[in-house]
Amino acid sequence: MTDNNDEQYIAHYNLKQEALENILGPSADVIGHAMIPFGVIAGMKIGSVDMHYFPNHIGGTGFTTMELIGTDGKGPKPNKKGTYELVAFTKQPFNDINLDPPTPFNIMERRICETFTQIAGAAQEKAFNPYEICQIKGSDGKPRYIIFDVYKEFKIGKSRHHLLLCLEIFEEELVTVENFGHKGFVEMLKMIKIYPYSDLDRNWVGIKK
Repeated sequence: MTDNNDEQYIAHYNLKQEALENILGPSADVIGHAMIPFGVIAGMKIGSVDMHYFPNHIGGTGFTTMELIGTDGKGPKPNKKGTYELVAFTKQPFNDINLDPPTPFNIMERRICETFTQIAGAAQEKAFNPYEICQIKGSDGKPRYIIFDVYKEFKIGKSRHHLLLCLEIFEEELVTVENFGHKGFVEMLKMIKIYPYSDLDRNWVGIKK
């Protein structure tokens, strides 16, 4: 039997999932549960976020977190639009999350999980705003560059939140961002239909010297 806190968590989780499915379509039947649950204890990040999969929204697969916004409506440090869960996309179609050898989807899924986990940990202390760029370090030791955007807003009960898009870009594109501005660069990615995908099997956007 669940206690009141468990019941509150389950009810809140179900409302959140319903809100996200209203935006992204039905989620996959599986969840990518972390072996060590995500958390921040005494300022130290532990574990990884769980991965939730949405193969019915646009071509490819969407990924979201579900652990950032708590039952009290609080979560990561609010940005200019408030509190959020993270979302990212790959053009790769969804497949079994435990295939060996891994498919291009599996490789992207792990990459995005790393991105989500680092950003979720840092978001406890730092506000990540739309159009800002965040630099993180991948498991390969190389830097990654993530530009943010508000993907969609949603409500859980009476509380308003949003999906904060994490879109990976090339280091070479930072000069283009400087030239066109952060928002202008995002609009450019939309215009040439790179947005909202984080796949890097593409040419980088900008003027090549």
